[in-house]
Amino acid sequence: MTINYELKEEDFIQFNLHYIEDSPSQRKAYWSLRLLIPMLFSGLIYIIGTVIFNQPSIYWTITAIGFFGLWVLYFPEQYRKTIIKQTKKMLSKGVTGTVFGEKTLTISDTALTVSGENVHEELKLQDIKAIESYEDMILIYNSKRSAVIVPKRELKWEEARILANLKN
Repeated sequence: MTINYELKEEDFIQFNLHYIEDSPSQRKAYWSLRLLIPMLFSGLIYIIGTVIFNQPSIYWTITAIGFFGLWVLYFPEQYRKTIIKQTKKMLSKGVTGTVFGEKTLTISDTALTVSGENVHEELKLQDIKAIESYEDMILIYNSKRSAVIVPKRELKWEEARILANLKN
């Protein structure tokens, strides 16, 4: 079976977002940034307001809770924007000639072959670590950090089903 598709910069950015969402270490860092940092600063706001400025406790309690609530509410979108910005910066610095463009994925009984302009990569089916399917793409991992990215926008339903079930 042969599948032709185009890999764009937006697909790579989405791959990075999916990776960060699914990575246990990244998830741990995300939750510490989302909860621990605002708790620390909320406590600091309360202490500075009541002890150093010697003002009413209720005023600084409301201010600290407001700060915590706003941080927790707006942090996910800011975190997502930061990841996108960092990924675009990384892509602008590196040579991405072999990453993007038209690709051909050939599935045989023993291997997957991805070929495109200046790239030819073969992945044995037994070397596939995991296959993850999302709304917008299918990721075929050959290691913890490396994957074949196949956007679903150009796949037929049957092709997406076959790719998602390669490991089985």
